Formats: sequence, C-alpha cells, structure tokens
Amino acid sequence: MIPELITGDDMNAELCASDGVGHDYRPHLVPHPTNPALDRTYLRCVFCHAVSCGNYGETDPCIEHYHHEPKPHRAASGVTWPIGGDRP
Repeated sequence: MIPELITGDDMNAELCASDGVGHDYRPHLVPHPTNPALDRTYLRCVFCHAVSCGNYGETDPCIEHYHHEPKPHRAASGVTWPIGGDRP
C-alpha cells in the first residue's frame, strides 16, 4: 500500500465525520481474510484516517492524526505551522 493510503483500518470509520473542510477521498481496500472475491473497496478521507500527516522521509514530520483546518500541522518537537503554509 502506498504511504498516503496507510490507515488505521478502523472498520467503523468508513465515513468522514469532520464538517466544513475539504476531504481528500481515496480508494481504500479491505481484503477478506480467506476469500479475495469478497474484498471490498470504499472511499475514505486520507486526512481523517491517516496514521499521520507527515512524510516518512522528513526528520521531524507532522504527527497529527486527524488533520482538517483550522488545526495546524504539529511536529513531535512542538513546532506548529498553518495548513498550506511554510514550516518555520
């Protein structure tokens, strides 16, 4: 699975509950444990259900799990910066 589609795999979290901001829906595959014909795919917001926002290659990436405005980016070091803005 590509990094931007990594999710917490919460089977009850198929629909996004965050209001008023742009969701980024991507296909999410839930494989059936024994029968591939029963696999299912649905759209899920990668911001609401991502493990973390940050790029794995960054030294101190954003660690926010649920990431919609007005919540800013936040690194483990405590540095914050606005969504769409430059990191200080």
